[in-house]
Amino acid sequence: MDMSCVDRQDVFLAIIEAADARGLKRVHLQKAVFLVAEEFKGKLPDDFYAFTKYHPGPFSHDVYRDAEILNHSGCISIRYGEERRDDIFAIVADCGIESVELPDSLTRYIQESVDWIIDMDIPELVRAIYYLFPEYQENSRFAYDEEQAIIESFARGLKQSREDKTHSTADVLAALQEA
Repeated sequence: MDMSCVDRQDVFLAIIEAADARGLKRVHLQKAVFLVAEEFKGKLPDDFYAFTKYHPGPFSHDVYRDAEILNHSGCISIRYGEERRDDIFAIVADCGIESVELPDSLTRYIQESVDWIIDMDIPELVRAIYYLFPEYQENSRFAYDEEQAIIESFARGLKQSREDKTHSTADVLAALQEA
């Protein structure tokens, strides 16, 4: 499937939907959209989210603006927490929007990204993003420790392996050949 027919809203909804009933906290939603934007840079619509170097790393105001619009239209729900960082964004079943078919590579990457970040606490997620994209540390108020980021990444990999949530080398090679 060609990426030229992919709509920004469809990708956004697919990211939230990938979290299932768990929903995504603010920082998880922001970083999931960022990871998709980076992975598919130049292949997504021209109006896809642009990120700036902000206090908690890559940030786009449009992510939350779109979330509010979709919340008012009934496509997603926002469960507001006591603090903004505790807000949870979830898809609304049967909201009247047909399930859009996205390219397999995009759908797979969205699901893998959401699965990777959803259980991370905010500091771990920000450290992981800074490790992968060090240029986004520029305006940060967050204390970054590369050694801690590496240790957390290694520990997360071991945990996912134990839970059988990792991919075999053959699967990874096959996915790379598809791309």
